[in-house]
Amino acid sequence: MLKELSRHFEHYAIHARFMPVFVVLFPLVLTIFAWYPQAKTVLGGTMTLLISFGVMSFLSIYISNLGNDLQDKYFMRWGGAPSTLLLLPNNQELDRYTKQRYFIWLNRKCGGLDLPETLDDQVDSEGLYEKIRSVGNFMREYTRDRKKYIQVYNDNVAYGFARNIVAIKIAGLVIASISLISNGLFLYVLTNNESEVVVNVLGVIALIASTVCLSIHGIVLNEKFVKRRGVRYARTLFEVCEK
Repeated sequence: MLKELSRHFEHYAIHARFMPVFVVLFPLVLTIFAWYPQAKTVLGGTMTLLISFGVMSFLSIYISNLGNDLQDKYFMRWGGAPSTLLLLPNNQELDRYTKQRYFIWLNRKCGGLDLPETLDDQVDSEGLYEKIRSVGNFMREYTRDRKKYIQVYNDNVAYGFARNIVAIKIAGLVIASISLISNGLFLYVLTNNESEVVVNVLGVIALIASTVCLSIHGIVLNEKFVKRRGVRYARTLFEVCEK
């Protein structure tokens, strides 16, 4: 399936947009395979059909839009993007000496911004905020070379994945719940209607997977999950200033 997708979509789209959908669908697909094994032969043809009719292209755009909407909401709540907040004087993620080194490097690369090279100075916080937003945009363009800045790219993909999977959290909860109930009912009927108890091992695995997925969507995938990946990406982005 991934091989088929890689022929038509770039790495970022597959791992940051499609992978969240695959994670959400995983318990449902496992449930279908457990109770209707013939479906395995249909999967490859279905993927080719979806790509041919542009469904996967639409899905990529739709998931991206959902993620961007969630990102806008979070940025407003946090007071800005992690790549902006990270370098503000009152942010404690980085010490002030590291920020000063970054500002010195950025002043050489971005002429005219005049970032404060010593944070003991009185600075216009509003003006500094806009300058840091600008250098964040600069750094994203500066690190476009995926091969040269592979860690920046990897953390960007991880952040995109985190943002997008939280954006479709409701779908994940619904699908995991349906899969959990379905597997429970199928196993109950199977064990009560057979004269000799026959255990569908894959059905049991699907039941456990549904439970785990439901717990992950309900507990792990939240705003904090997205913010941590965003901060990690921001740190990696500006670590380029040290090289």
